[in-house]
Amino acid sequence: MKSRWPFLICVIALSQMASCDTENSYDGESDFTSDTLVVLNYFDEVRFENDTLPMLLKEIGICDPLSNELSKKDACSPRNYKFFKFNSNMPWNEGFGLEIRATVDSFPLRRFIVFERTGSELVKIRGFVANLAEMHTTVSGFNDLMLLFPDREAGSFVVKFVYNLQEKNYEYESLEAIDGYPVKKERKDSLSNVVLQRLTENNMFF
Repeated sequence: MKSRWPFLICVIALSQMASCDTENSYDGESDFTSDTLVVLNYFDEVRFENDTLPMLLKEIGICDPLSNELSKKDACSPRNYKFFKFNSNMPWNEGFGLEIRATVDSFPLRRFIVFERTGSELVKIRGFVANLAEMHTTVSGFNDLMLLFPDREAGSFVVKFVYNLQEKNYEYESLEAIDGYPVKKERKDSLSNVVLQRLTENNMFF
């Protein structure tokens, strides 16, 4: 079994390098101001926002809201699944983010999956063992995703993913915070590489 001490030492160093720097890090076009979108990811709704959403769960093969079995119908509910738009201009049936409550399908942690329609099929473009912390609007229309990944030793990492228009996928950008403490800009590159390796080794992407 690998020793955890090297990573624990690294976490201590990372924590010391973090700061409460809240300066806007957006480097895009000067006439665009990025907004932070509040994310409410409590599973406390009694019904979905519209009738399209449960049918999308059926289309991607997660559950069937029209099932005659009561247990399956109850499982296919907003108590277990929450939808998010990663592009406000995109209709729900063309793409969405889906957060899945912990313990669903006996999985112990929350998952966040991004789907986008390719041709006639909705396909998964990214999956994370994480929950959506917030979204930042961009000039492209595709929101940056701020995802919170749990970690047994470090507490948590908030990581930024940005949409690559050419690849049509979300890509790892940078580490933004460690256990709630924002990271200094001058430390982001080196710390982001360390955390990316950590998340990859722990199979936090799928």
